[in-house]
Amino acid sequence: MTISRAEFEQRTNRLRSKMKEKGLDALVVFADEYRPGHATYLTGYRPINLIEESPQLVFLVGDEAPVVLIGRLNSYAAKDIIWMDDVRPIHLDGEYIPQIVRSIADKPARVGLIGDNLLPVSRFNTIKKALPKATFESVTQLLIDLRQIKTPAEVALMERAADINDVVLKAVLDKIRVGMTEIQVAGIAETVARDMNAHLASATLVLSGMNTNYPAWWPSERKIERGDYVMLDFNPGCSNYTNDGGTTILMPGAAKEQKDALRLGHRILKEIIPQIKPHTSARTVHDMMLERLEPHGFAPNFTPYAKGLRGVGHGVGVDVVEPPNLSSDSDFMLQPGMTLAIKFDLHGLPQGGLRAEVVILITETGIRPLNKLILDTPEDMAILA
Repeated sequence: MTISRAEFEQRTNRLRSKMKEKGLDALVVFADEYRPGHATYLTGYRPINLIEESPQLVFLVGDEAPVVLIGRLNSYAAKDIIWMDDVRPIHLDGEYIPQIVRSIADKPARVGLIGDNLLPVSRFNTIKKALPKATFESVTQLLIDLRQIKTPAEVALMERAADINDVVLKAVLDKIRVGMTEIQVAGIAETVARDMNAHLASATLVLSGMNTNYPAWWPSERKIERGDYVMLDFNPGCSNYTNDGGTTILMPGAAKEQKDALRLGHRILKEIIPQIKPHTSARTVHDMMLERLEPHGFAPNFTPYAKGLRGVGHGVGVDVVEPPNLSSDSDFMLQPGMTLAIKFDLHGLPQGGLRAEVVILITETGIRPLNKLILDTPEDMAILA
């Protein structure tokens, strides 16, 4: 199950058409090895990181064939995997970029930058030196608009990743024990996913006890204790398409207040997700959560975390976290074809915090859950006796 060459070509052609509509002579698309989505969406290649610096730099110049620059060690495999014919090692960018842009080098060209928030100054200066008469503008939204609406092939891969994540969560629920470390819990999740042929789309988060007050945390050697919240945020991927699902597990010996809070979180997700509709404001996700929390007194544990970026969710696709952002500030309309992580967080509780998260597809008439475990099981499914 992969994305076809024809679909990759269609993506590139659509992006080139948008480039021309804006009167641009070229596009430069940059993605680093940790946030590869903009380039991987076009090339189909996800760089191996940690062994070298391996960003991807994609050039679309007029109607010329696309060119990709990528890390030297990655370039060997990339030449076989990427559908584009011209793949070059990026450490020689000072030599290659003037060749790639030579047709517009002496013109007052308009060049669009995608991913310029990640583009290093030194690499941008290399591009500017090769195009001394050009003007540059940020047009990242052109590609974001394409990436937000998923094709059936993309949804199929994301649903496979979601199915794997549901199996992972169930396995952790079955195997987690008091006395395990956070690292050992991460190992359970990652082993099950690997056994199902998933790649790890991002770092695995396991937070226990008061560590659950952090939004993110590297798994540590802290031993899980009775009555702990244990937050698992796990992100498997299939053929470069990801899932972002997770839950909080409540260990035996917990107080009634902890159980009530966790049940409430699952109940709210079950209630609001079926009510999410296309062509409505994304702000409604936040508002529906807050409406249900206020009578229980949990608004102070929710509201500070629901503002700004990704407060109650975000887009998911090639990257685990990608636009659009869902929060109390969201002002965009939900569109059919969007795949969104819907995220419920409470923090600052006496015993720490909790999170539950599922990915959904916005359809023409409503939603289709990609993650199903939390929505199809009782509200106390993550409360261990």
